[in-house]
Amino acid sequence: MRSMRLIVGLMLLCCVLVPLGALGAKERPVTGLVDNMLQSPSPAADFTLTDQHGAQFHMADTKGKVVLMSFIYTHCDDICPFVALKVKDAYQLLGSDARNVVFVLVTTDPKRDTPSVTAAYSRALGMFDVWHFVGGPADAVQAVWANYGIGVTVDSDTGAVATKESTGGAMEAEPTQGLSDADLAMAGKIIQEFSGGYDVGHSAPFWIVDTRGLIHVGMDADATPANIVTNVRALLKAR
Repeated sequence: MRSMRLIVGLMLLCCVLVPLGALGAKERPVTGLVDNMLQSPSPAADFTLTDQHGAQFHMADTKGKVVLMSFIYTHCDDICPFVALKVKDAYQLLGSDARNVVFVLVTTDPKRDTPSVTAAYSRALGMFDVWHFVGGPADAVQAVWANYGIGVTVDSDTGAVATKESTGGAMEAEPTQGLSDADLAMAGKIIQEFSGGYDVGHSAPFWIVDTRGLIHVGMDADATPANIVTNVRALLKAR
C-alpha cells in the first residue's frame, strides 16, 4: 500500500446537515445499536447520480428501506477495497433482510469512476446487481460529499477534484477488522486489478439511513460487518 493514508475520521454531522430538531421531527428511540458515533439522527440529503448500470439513482426513492452507504473509489490501493468488502459481507450476513436494504457506494473520484469502471469493479466483487455504485459530474458528486460530511483531497494535479479536508476526529482505522482471510485475498486481487494513478484521500464512514430518510447511525471504517448488520437490523425493527 502507498504511504498516503486515507482520512477516515467521522465528520460532525451538525456542521453539514440540518439538525433533526430544526425540522420539528419527533425522534424514535432505537434499541440495540452498537458502535454508533451519532448522538441524534439527521436528514439524509436527496441527490441524483448515475450507478454502474448507467441508470439514475435517486436517494429520495429509498424511503421505506434502510440504506447502508459509504464512500470509495475504484483506483484505491488502501482502505476502499476493505470498505467495499464490508458492504458485501453485510449484504450476505443479512440474508433475507437484505431485500429491505439499499446498498450505496458514492465515488470520491468522479473523474475516473465512470459507469463502465464502477461496473467492472462491481462485477469483480460479485455485487453488480446488488449495490448502487454511483458517480456523475464533479459538481454533483461534490455536493453529495458536502451534504454527507465527506472531506476529499487529491495528491496530484492530475486529479481534477479537490474539496475541503475532513475536520475533527481524523484517525487511522483498522480497515481489515472483521474480514476473513478470503476477504483479504479478494482485496489483494481488487487492488492489483484496479489501483493506480493519483491517490484520493477521503473520509470513509458508514452512514446508515433509517426508513424515514434520517441518518441514524455513523460508523467508522474499522466497523465489522457483524456490527454493521446489527445496526441495520435494529433500524429495520424500528420501522
